[in-house]
Amino acid sequence: MSLSALWRCIFTITLIVLVISTSPIRSHEADGGQLTIANNSVNSAFSSVYYAEQNGGDVTALVEKLNTAVSLIQKATAENATDPNGAIADLSNATTIAQMVSLNSTLVSTSGSMARQLRLYGALGTVVATLGIAALVYLRGDRVYRRLWLYVYRNHVVEKNDE
Repeated sequence: MSLSALWRCIFTITLIVLVISTSPIRSHEADGGQLTIANNSVNSAFSSVYYAEQNGGDVTALVEKLNTAVSLIQKATAENATDPNGAIADLSNATTIAQMVSLNSTLVSTSGSMARQLRLYGALGTVVATLGIAALVYLRGDRVYRRLWLYVYRNHVVEKNDE
């Protein structure tokens, strides 16, 4: 073997070792992309729940589901090194739960807005009824009072009292 062939062989082996050592080693662990997607889904769901709550919706069930999604993300982060498949499943479940919360929050927001309008209309109806009754009592109350008094005391005889 010649010296140039030896140098080519050493150079080739060095390049192969260099390429192998610099290429990333893929594992089955949950990568940062899945974690980012799950976190973004939960943040989006939180914004939707906050908007629904501002519109007067009852968001207690949505908050419980959102807390479940957050706990699944925390569990996936903790178990990523020991059980990567479980971590991937937890992140997928958390993303699904967050998306369902986002969808349900629009319905809760709409129902909260409608309930707020209904309460407003009920309050306005009460005010109008109270003002109407007050106006009727002011305008017709004296006549009704006199007729009622005459009806109650129709058989009453006034006697002269001499002292």
